[in-house]
Amino acid sequence: MPLTAMKPANITCACGACALTVADGKITMRILCGCEDCRQALQWGHSKGGVKPDPLPQAVYFRSDVIDVKGRDKMTAVQLRENALSTRVYCTSCYSVLGVDAPAAYMDSVFLNFPKHCVNGGDLSAPLSLMLFMHDYSESLGPIPDDKVPVFQSLRFPQEMERLFAIEAAANTWFKEPTESPTGIRFSELIKSLGPPLILNLDRGKEVLV
Repeated sequence: MPLTAMKPANITCACGACALTVADGKITMRILCGCEDCRQALQWGHSKGGVKPDPLPQAVYFRSDVIDVKGRDKMTAVQLRENALSTRVYCTSCYSVLGVDAPAAYMDSVFLNFPKHCVNGGDLSAPLSLMLFMHDYSESLGPIPDDKVPVFQSLRFPQEMERLFAIEAAANTWFKEPTESPTGIRFSELIKSLGPPLILNLDRGKEVLV
């Protein structure tokens, strides 16, 4: 999308202490994520006062170009464990999640956001594209969804990666280096500005909320 066609949007925490303005407010993709990491992170936020998560959270992706930051002093970077693949930015007042970076997959091109766990003013109209990491999801957590979209148990196998990149939205979102310089800062730069992340050291395979 040409830069002139982009419309900025605000992503705000529930209490209003923190906000990001992204240069391009239209999401690139919408998914349902069954991974343990997302579930544990959202459950931990709820235990601190944040919104109660759905068993299978909806996630969206924005272009990683943050043109304004409000309340940086009320933000904290959080990782579930040492050497985590993802880093999440929370508001320390209400424990809304402002965004998530997974450098190996997002490559400074996009960042992830959970619309239920913030006040999201972006254009979220993109259709659901897929369900991901469903090997971590079971009927004990909630009903198996019947959305008519591709389902991925993991991304371990070449065949899964081939199927993934046959989906246009996925091919345009993941493992794709930016083609344009940001007008503001990358989401990863925001994370670095917050200082060393809080390491939670949560046990794998354990629900934070029972």
